[in-house]
Amino acid sequence: MFKIKSMLNYLAIAIMLFMIALTVVFLYASSQLKNRITLQFVHKTELITELITRSVSDLMSAGHDGPRAAMLSAYGNIIDVEDISVFKPSGDEAFIGKEFRSGDEPEQKTAARKLGADEAESFKKAALAMNSAGFFDWKEMTYSQYVPLRSEGACLSCHTKDNELLGVLKIKLTTKSDFELLRYLQRLIWALWFIVFLPVGALLVAGAMIRDKNRLNIQLEKSAGDLRKMYNELSDTRTYLQMIFDNSKVIIITTDTDGNIVEFNREAEKVLGYLKDEVVGKSVLMLYDNPEERAEIINRGKPDTDHVWAVRNREVALRAKSGKLIHVILTLSTMIDESGKILGTVGVSKDISEQKMLQFKLLQSEKLAGIGTLASGIAHEINNPLAGILGMAEAIRDEDDMALIKSYTNDIIQYAVNAGNIVKELSSYSRSAHNEANSTIDVASVLENSIKMAKHSAVFGAISLVVDLQKDCFIIANSGEIQQIFVNLIINAVHAMNGKGALRVKCSREGGFIKVAVSDTGHGIAEEHLSQIFDPFFTTKPVGVGTGLGLYVVYRIVIKNKGSIDVYSKSGSGATFTVK
Repeated sequence: MFKIKSMLNYLAIAIMLFMIALTVVFLYASSQLKNRITLQFVHKTELITELITRSVSDLMSAGHDGPRAAMLSAYGNIIDVEDISVFKPSGDEAFIGKEFRSGDEPEQKTAARKLGADEAESFKKAALAMNSAGFFDWKEMTYSQYVPLRSEGACLSCHTKDNELLGVLKIKLTTKSDFELLRYLQRLIWALWFIVFLPVGALLVAGAMIRDKNRLNIQLEKSAGDLRKMYNELSDTRTYLQMIFDNSKVIIITTDTDGNIVEFNREAEKVLGYLKDEVVGKSVLMLYDNPEERAEIINRGKPDTDHVWAVRNREVALRAKSGKLIHVILTLSTMIDESGKILGTVGVSKDISEQKMLQFKLLQSEKLAGIGTLASGIAHEINNPLAGILGMAEAIRDEDDMALIKSYTNDIIQYAVNAGNIVKELSSYSRSAHNEANSTIDVASVLENSIKMAKHSAVFGAISLVVDLQKDCFIIANSGEIQQIFVNLIINAVHAMNGKGALRVKCSREGGFIKVAVSDTGHGIAEEHLSQIFDPFFTTKPVGVGTGLGLYVVYRIVIKNKGSIDVYSKSGSGATFTVK
């Protein structure tokens, strides 16, 4: 291929050089032809002029009358001679001139003519130099020859002064036939040049086309190579990204703008039990335990002024193909292209079902730990009515008075009811929250029961209790979990006051939230500990006294119910926990 291209290049260069040389030859030939014809015409003019000049001298030696002038005019019948005139040295015509054309009859005499401006210059040159002078009229295509007539030979019979200027003979010849021949030959030369140039030009065009084709082929080969390279790079990148997508140990699900599933990675297949082909093209809502939850998450995450949004770390419940409930932490965002057009959504989730189970067990263990703390107080509370029941029973066994027996019996029943209430409260508190469904509960009522539970497990001593509970503060939640929040907060407040101070519990409605505040006048929380109090296993109590899980459990339950918890405290000035 390289040799063929090189040969074509050399051939094109050779043809161009040949065409340049050929053009120069044709131009040179055309120029030389014009010069040769012009020279030939001048020679012919000089020959005719010599002939006529001799004839004029012979004719005029016998006199200057009209018949002889007519004989002189007769020479105008010579081919190409248009005019023969004799002018005096002053520039006036010596005889009345006539114009002659070959084959025409003599015209009537006209008035004497004057020399034109261009002719006057040639006339003066001939008269002064006593030598012939010529003048070409390119417009009229004529050549005029001015020949000085001197006094010599037969003229000396009348004019005695030798070589005296008698006049100037003007012979005007037409050059049309010669230049027509010249133009004809030039056309012939250029026609021949065109005939030669035509195939050569075609060859040049073909060469240019071949050259452009070769250049285009090179560009196409280069472009094809670049495209192959780009395709391979894109293919490698796609393969690499697909490997990342499929080997990621998080659930990745993408949807189009209509919410239909587009991509479903292997981890999603593994956790949810669906194959990719089973879910692609179907609505992503089929994967949610509560389909309305997705719309709620998107609405909360969407900003008011921008169509691009993202929602991070939201806890969502998905439903596997087997029906198993899968708890995940979801990050959901819009998927856009380079131009900013929204293509759909991409959701990245991490299965936290195991963590949820551990959290549940942690809550239960914290509750059991609280029950252990309650044991001593509850034992005392139960022992009192049991002792009363035992004493009343012994008294009844020996008593015959039915009225007194009835009184003892009523006391036994009251003692039994009190003991039963204590057991019921303990059972309600220790019941597994996992088996309790959410329901509408009155927060004020839960707070009252929580205060009772706290009194069983903590020694209030000289602590004064101030309770301000607004009724009809309803929320939808798990009653056992909400009670666990308040029991933990109240017990912590009692422990912080060491048997003396004031405990305030307030419940009220604030906007769309129910607000509960638990305040104490205890030792407070050091500022450096405020950022750690909700961390698991963090405690300032001595080893064996506190687990460090109480406030962590409180925080998890509050967040789970879409609430918030704040604390305000200064060391030595008590603390206030506010739950919304």
